Formats: sequence, structure tokens, C-alpha cells
Amino acid sequence: MTKQEGVKRVVSKKYWLIGICLVLLGLVAGGMALGVNFRFPRYIPPLKVVGDVANSLTLQDPGGVGKLEKITFQGTRYQAVKLADMINAAGPVNKAEQICLVGLDGFTSVIRAEGIDDCYIAFSAKNGWEAVNLKHPMSSNAKLLNEIVVVSDGSCRDFAFNVIDPDSQLVQITPGQLLTRPLTAFLYPEGKAVVENDGKEYESQVFTKRLVFKLSELTPVNDGENLLVMDEKGNYRLVDDGGYFEVRDNYINYLQPDTRTILERVKGVIVHPPAASITDAYYDAKHYLESGNKVLMVVLDGLTYHQYTSAVANGAAPFLEKIGLATRAVGIYPLETNVGLAAMLTGKTAEESGIAAASDQVLKVPSIFAEAHRLKKQALLLEAGPKLLETELQPVSSTDQNGNGSADDELFDTILANLDKGYELFMVRFHGIHDSGQRCGESAEETMQAISATDKYLAEIVSKWPGKVIIAGNPGTSDQLIGAAAKFNNHAMFVPYWRVK
Repeated sequence: MTKQEGVKRVVSKKYWLIGICLVLLGLVAGGMALGVNFRFPRYIPPLKVVGDVANSLTLQDPGGVGKLEKITFQGTRYQAVKLADMINAAGPVNKAEQICLVGLDGFTSVIRAEGIDDCYIAFSAKNGWEAVNLKHPMSSNAKLLNEIVVVSDGSCRDFAFNVIDPDSQLVQITPGQLLTRPLTAFLYPEGKAVVENDGKEYESQVFTKRLVFKLSELTPVNDGENLLVMDEKGNYRLVDDGGYFEVRDNYINYLQPDTRTILERVKGVIVHPPAASITDAYYDAKHYLESGNKVLMVVLDGLTYHQYTSAVANGAAPFLEKIGLATRAVGIYPLETNVGLAAMLTGKTAEESGIAAASDQVLKVPSIFAEAHRLKKQALLLEAGPKLLETELQPVSSTDQNGNGSADDELFDTILANLDKGYELFMVRFHGIHDSGQRCGESAEETMQAISATDKYLAEIVSKWPGKVIIAGNPGTSDQLIGAAAKFNNHAMFVPYWRVK
């Protein structure tokens, strides 16, 4: 190779390398100009999908829900996921009405849920989680998102946070709707630690930031007003109006900083609740037995206070009207027949009795039958339909022998056959009102007829019983009930209660 040829080769190689570099620089520059950045950083901050959804989501993977799509908007290319896929993955509890796109700085863009087919969520190192809405105004393309709030139309009443009093429904509002209202950022004290070093004490206190509201912000509440707070698992707390309600993801918590009370996933609140409860049945029966009285306990499955007053007003319950106005008693949540029955048998709410769902059968605490055994009292349990609970006493169950759709008439015959057998605790459970309410609705004519039939049974049974009588409605039902009685409302949550001398 000549010296001249070597120089030419070096020059060619030099320009070749320069050409490659220019091409690469051009690709990078072009990519930046077009917003092409398909490589995600190692750390991706969380993006939450909350509000009126069955399952709140926390996403740190752009492709974690739905398919990543390549889209171009105003000259910028993105890898993005359809907003509708994110919403569907969280499971809206009912028809979504609004979608709120919330940024880290609080900037919020609200769009209608019905028009999100061309809406996407992308992620980049520059803008973080970013809304890319192809057909909406530019102001909807919020950047640095940390929350997507789904707001329903509020028609899913059983998902809502409910506030009632004995006579009315005061508030019904969903977590998503609450997240669109002004909320207070409250520093909740979680605890403190103290260490000693070099003869001096050093203290550190820990707080968590909670989004809260006072009940008085939703409905008028008097100073010092008693509130009965209930969660979805049957935990109850009688509190005053000094606490806070926290909106967390897709549910509501109750917080009382002074007493360190926390009640998670609150179902509802009763303002100025009645003093009486269906748990009183246990304590009244126990008192009567200890006093040497025979006790007849009658449970009327499905009978609420609202149904009782309607039946009396319509002349369908002359015996119940004759024995005097019933005490309005607080029922038990969850609204399941076995949950209410457990409360009456044990005097305990669901969190203590262990009966918090339709599938629960084994009591965690002694029942009134254990108390009767302790007092050496003979007891009998008769009920229409299948056994609901495992207790210290095996029940005698009646079934529908004549095919009329109810076992209450067969139960009535069994009761009359055993009234004079010397039992000192005699408990019976009618089920016909519940069955009719489930089939037809709580105010239907068939249900009123079931109340009337039960009223006649009670008139004869009570007239033949030589001791004390306790009669209580049991609001427990199932989700298949027609009408509103399966929900946390003022019609479902209160039952009639009688102590017949």
C-alpha cells in the first residue's frame, strides 16, 4: 500500500465515522422532537385509580393494565394505555359519570366518563404520568398525575356512605363524590418514640396525612350529638361529633384522634340513635330467667319497624297494636338473618359474636341457651326453615308440609303442642314475613298478608303462655330482596321490640 492510498483510507474511515455519528445524532434529535421515549425509567411513581370502584388500583407499570399502544398527538409520539382499560380494571361499581385526573400539585381535570374512548394515559421521565386526550381540550391533558378518581352517578346505594336518623335518610354519598368535595388534609398522630442519649431525651412523633371531613359538613349535627357508626363487618361504635371521617381510596374510615379509635370501611352512621337494640333480647331474657320467670322469645324474621307501623296503620296487625306501641330498636349490620339472630341470642354485635356474614354459623360467645343451662332451666328452640346457627341447643325445625310456600303454619302447630311441656325458656322463630318480603317487596300486599297471619299466631301463643314475652323483629335479609330493605337506610335498620308483661 502506497502512502497516498493509506491517507485516503484514513480519511475515508474518518468521514465514515463522522457520518454514522451524524446519523445517530439526527435520530436522537428527531426522537426528542417527536417525543419518542419508549424506555421507561427504573423508578416509576405510583398512579392510583380510586373512587367509585370495586378495587382501587396502584399502578407502577405503564403496561400493568391494558395493552400499550403507540399513538401520536400534536407531533409527539407516546406509548400509552387506554384510560377506559384502567377504569375497567378497577371495576366501576355503577355507571361512571365523571373521571377526575388529579396531579401532584392538586391541578385537576374533569372529563365526562361517556367520552373517553380516545383518552390515554402515558408515562415519560419529563411529565410523569400524563393524560393524552386526543379529542378533548388541551387543558384536560394533565401532567404529573398521581390519582384518577372515578365518580359514579350515585345509583349504587349499597356502595354509598349513608347517614340516617330513625325517621329519614339524611345523606347518601359515594367515596368518588366525596373526593370531588373540599376535604381537609389532617395530620393524624400515629405515635411517638423517645430515646435517651448522653443523658438527654430525644423525641420523635409520627403523623400520617389523611383527607377528612366532619359529619356536620354533610348534614346538620348538634354539638355533643351521639352518633352510632357501623362498618361493613358489623363493628359498632357509639361516638360524639368530635371525630373525623376519612376518605381513603374507595371507602370511608372513622377517626377519633383523642381516643385513638379507628373504624375502617364505614357503612353508615345513625344520628341520635335509639337507646334500644335487638341485642337487648339476650339481656332481658337473662334478667327474667334469673328472676325466676318463664320466658317466651319470639323472633320475626324480616319485620322492620317501618313494616310494623304500616301494618298497624292498615289494620293488618291488631294483636301487635293491642299490646302497645313497640320500642324502636337498632338492628344489626350486615343485614343477614343469621347475623341478627346471633345478636339476639348473644347480646353481642357481629365483631364479638363471630357471625358477620350469611355463611357464618359458629358462635364465638355463649348464647342465652348456655345461660339457661347454667341456671338449670329447660329450654326449647323451634324455628321455621333450616338451622342458621350452631348453638348449645339443637333446634327443632319445621318445614312446609302442605306446600303453601311457608313453614310458619307448621311451626305454629308445633308451638301449641309444646307450650305446656314445662319449658322455662321457649324460643320460636317465624320466617314467613322474610320470605314474602324477599319475593315481593317489603310493602307488597303478600308481605302484609304474611304479617297478618303471623299476628294471628302471636295472639293465640301469647294468650297461652304463663310467663314473660319478648317479641323482636329481625331485619336480616339477602341482597335479592326487591326494594330498598337490603340497604343501610332508615327503613331497614330499625326493628320493633316488645316486652309483654
